[in-house]
Amino acid sequence: MRDRSERRLLGALFPLALLAFASAYYVPGTYPAEFKVGEPLQVHVSTLTSFDTELPYEYYTMPFCKPAEGVHRIANAANPGTILEGIRIENSPYNFSMKVKQTGLKACPKGSYGPLTGHEVKTLQRLIDQHYRVNLILDNLPVTVYDLLDEKNEFLRPGFELGFKRDGKYYIHNHLVFNVLVYMTHGEYTAARDSYAKSLTVDSLDTRHHRHLLRNPHQNSRALLGGDSEAASAAATATASAEGADGTAAASTAEAGNPPYYMVVGFEVSPCSIARKAGAEIEDIVCGVDDNSHITPQEIKEGANIVYTYDVYWQDSKIKWASRWDAYLRMPGGKVHWFSIVNSLLVVLVMATIVAMILIRTVRRDLSKYEALMVDGSAPGGGADPRDEAGWKLVAGDVFRSPARSFMLAVQVGTGVQILAASLVTLVLATLGFLSPAARGALLTAGIVFFVLLAGLAGFTAVYVWGLMERSFNNWQGVAARVAVYYPGLNLLIFTILNLAIHHTGSTGAIPLGMYFSLVGTWFLVATPLTFIGGMLAVRVPLLDWPVKTNQIPRHIPPAPLAASPLLLFLAAGVLPFGTMFIELYFAMTSLWLGYFYYLFGFVLLIGALTCVINAEIAVLCTYVQLCAEDYSWWWRSFYRGASVSLYIGVYAVGFLASSLSTLTGFIPVFIYLCYMSLFVMAFYYAMGTLGFGASLWFVYSIFKAVKAD
Repeated sequence: MRDRSERRLLGALFPLALLAFASAYYVPGTYPAEFKVGEPLQVHVSTLTSFDTELPYEYYTMPFCKPAEGVHRIANAANPGTILEGIRIENSPYNFSMKVKQTGLKACPKGSYGPLTGHEVKTLQRLIDQHYRVNLILDNLPVTVYDLLDEKNEFLRPGFELGFKRDGKYYIHNHLVFNVLVYMTHGEYTAARDSYAKSLTVDSLDTRHHRHLLRNPHQNSRALLGGDSEAASAAATATASAEGADGTAAASTAEAGNPPYYMVVGFEVSPCSIARKAGAEIEDIVCGVDDNSHITPQEIKEGANIVYTYDVYWQDSKIKWASRWDAYLRMPGGKVHWFSIVNSLLVVLVMATIVAMILIRTVRRDLSKYEALMVDGSAPGGGADPRDEAGWKLVAGDVFRSPARSFMLAVQVGTGVQILAASLVTLVLATLGFLSPAARGALLTAGIVFFVLLAGLAGFTAVYVWGLMERSFNNWQGVAARVAVYYPGLNLLIFTILNLAIHHTGSTGAIPLGMYFSLVGTWFLVATPLTFIGGMLAVRVPLLDWPVKTNQIPRHIPPAPLAASPLLLFLAAGVLPFGTMFIELYFAMTSLWLGYFYYLFGFVLLIGALTCVINAEIAVLCTYVQLCAEDYSWWWRSFYRGASVSLYIGVYAVGFLASSLSTLTGFIPVFIYLCYMSLFVMAFYYAMGTLGFGASLWFVYSIFKAVKAD
């Protein structure tokens, strides 16, 4: 039986462990690391990336120096998200000593790398042509060539260019000048962590001692008589010191005159190319500071030996640990971005209010006229028959008639509910800061986890909606099975085709077989049973009674006027929701495909909520127009109209490819972009279609229930 401290610790860590499949989980500011002067730090290497190809490559597949202790993966940096994104984090030959200036250090244990083979030369030249960037990490901070203290930089890109091309020749950045920003502390975090660990140890010893006394009553009696007072006193003293550590550790450390600690709050680099001979003395050169015009750069050619070197400088900074990611998370656009977001919010609120007022006034007027007709036999004040003025009441006997392909409609609605719920939970956690870009892969991992865990909600919704349409739950197992296979199968099919397309390139963007079969196993062993459990629960819920009876013979649907044309309503329904999310979509896609960090999840959550509201209101308005045209086949059309925003997103994605991603050339890079954007558009299709359908179902049920007619 665990002691109380262990239970509290496990209870606090369980939600985090669930999000990352028990992998490393990091929240900025949660695990600050302090280092003494001279304490070693090791840089980690990540995959090489390019925004011209979107094909990441593992660092050590390139002609780079390997550490003397051998290459090994950083296990606590791996999770399903990083694996699917192609991120591989490993140790590196770059070793620092806190606050110790170091110059002329060699990265290669043997002094140099080489001689380069013809294949290596061609590989480096190709990567330089495709603008590949080297990504290094120190204390979870990515390296950047930008000045982190310069607030004029509206955005930062991680990494630095592998090399450059000049006059038809290729040169490699083989000398790196690192500048590490540090913030001085007094060891309060280290003291608090040590005291907490000590308290756990003391509690554990006390628990074991208590169990020992229970097993040995004679010793227990001696303890009660004071025979073990020394041990009890020591335990009490240790516990008391642990309880006061949080408030007094830092002060006692400072008063004792202990040496200060430092925290890494920034990681900058200045890369340059310097031709050096193996075994020769390393010159002290600072890239970008001195006049380097006389320096001969290191050319990439067959038979060349490349000497990789680096310098390390340290700079005191006022940036605190909790704010060290602020410079990395700046978004391009500045005030224009914020103004556009606020403007969109106001437009959405105004339009949503207008649509709601129109619907409320129109429906209430129709109902008042209809009730006056039923009571008095004529319209108020004379005039035409109100049934000729408002056709939606004339389809009361057919409006709840089961649509064609109701089976498939229920499956798509269940899928949409699952996507909406998983997206909502993931965005809320991201907004609260649990899924920061500092936690690499956490956002994707959380999305996958919640999508799998909410499969039961998809099964419940699909089976119940199908039962509503068919007025029976017969063969509900088929609906649940289709939900479990349909959307995950489409995603897996696209991933499989994409994997086969890029597998031969040697890129880490290809999904490893282990992860591939893990996803398949999770699908069948977790998501599928949950879907059937949700269906079983839906069968136990009584079906909602329709407010009107359905005629045996379907009513003839007259030709729709231009204002109620299905195509026109479909195209018009998606314009306003797309206009609502257009600005945020631009920044999100720019960050995703052009390598910027993105952290405005609060705005995404707000814009997403308002998009859902306006989508539902537009769907209700279009359904009302359709029913007024005496067209009662609203089931599928309400879904399509809600999903019409995905059409505009797809068109925008193609336009974004042509305008902002003009450097994305070649079949495979374009194919990767189209595949991932297809997944994105497809998710929007089912989610927004479900919103349109749900809002229309609620509206139709409400107005016909208010009529109070059989």
